[in-house]
Amino acid sequence: MSDSNSHSASWILLAAFACLGVPSVTMVFGGLHFHPILDAFIFGMGIVGAAFLISWAAEAAQLDVSASFAIAILALIAILPEYAVEAVLAWDAGQSYSTASAIVTPEMELVAANVTGANRLLIGLGWSAVILIFWIKRRSPLNMANTMGLEILMLSVATAVTFLIFFMQQVHLIVAAALIALYLVYLWLSSTKESEEPELMGPSFAIGEQSKLVRRLIVLGLFAYSAFVIVVAAESFVHSLVETGREFGISEFLLIQWIAPLASESPEIIIAVLFSLRANPVAGLTTLISAEVNQLTLLVGSMVGIFSLSAGELLSFPLNNMQSVEFLLTAAVSLLGVILVLPRVIGWKSGLILLVMFLAHLPFTETDQRMLFTYGYIAIAAVLIGYQLYRKYLSKS
Repeated sequence: MSDSNSHSASWILLAAFACLGVPSVTMVFGGLHFHPILDAFIFGMGIVGAAFLISWAAEAAQLDVSASFAIAILALIAILPEYAVEAVLAWDAGQSYSTASAIVTPEMELVAANVTGANRLLIGLGWSAVILIFWIKRRSPLNMANTMGLEILMLSVATAVTFLIFFMQQVHLIVAAALIALYLVYLWLSSTKESEEPELMGPSFAIGEQSKLVRRLIVLGLFAYSAFVIVVAAESFVHSLVETGREFGISEFLLIQWIAPLASESPEIIIAVLFSLRANPVAGLTTLISAEVNQLTLLVGSMVGIFSLSAGELLSFPLNNMQSVEFLLTAAVSLLGVILVLPRVIGWKSGLILLVMFLAHLPFTETDQRMLFTYGYIAIAAVLIGYQLYRKYLSKS
């Protein structure tokens, strides 16, 4: 395909994904409603389209942003749709909460459902996809030597705090503030690192080829339009999912835990997979790991802030037993993920373990079943740690 044809296809793709947001905006401002499933699909597609536009614009923006923390900024911008959905849920939770009764409401359960589902989806589906696709294409392990030191350190700390949340049975205000501070430290430290020139592809490459002024205007325009669509569609998307669950007897918790993050996270995962297919898997996996740091720190911390703002007073976010177990399982998933990428040479077995464990736990929704999977994740992580220590012992003897 010639460069002109390739650029034409890229601009058509940009226009097509931009059009996905038009029905959502029309429905909201026109007061239109259809069947809950159709509404959820339309609003979900609007968010997906906006998320793709944000990801392409963020990649192109790396040409103008200091390269040293481009990956961290890209990861922050790329999960903006997830923040919008979580913000709606946290606001509704704050409106439903009464300090007099101090009961965890159904709306509060949905907040935990979304944030834990988003994190497990990113690791179980996103990380594994990049690792396995690279291995299928190259038949060799993914070598990430001398990379991700900061990301793995921050993710390890965030994982430890997530375990703490389970034992505290709440996301305490102090913990929330600490998580937000941790992300700010990560962002600052990342600004001191050097990174390579970004390898753009598809629509982001077409944007990057423009003159500096035109490129910046396109990037800013895409950010503004995408943010507008996401803000307009997020609340209606969440409420449509809840109505769908009520009408068909489907657990609202599960819909919010998996369908909502799937819509908001899928573009980021797809773009990371494309990086892997285009022989740049390091950038793809590093972006996903950076996004995981983002979600376990800033996303969890900000949900407490929005909850408090909605409730009208400073509050910790209380968790019932089910929510606490969801956080514990998420911490266990993150722990296993850290252990698997720690050696920096990541083989297909690591990707397969993450994918199989993720798919296996989906049908089991009871709290005691989720606890069994938590033990399973921790047990596998413990075995891997023991194996790595044993190998180091043998190499020294």
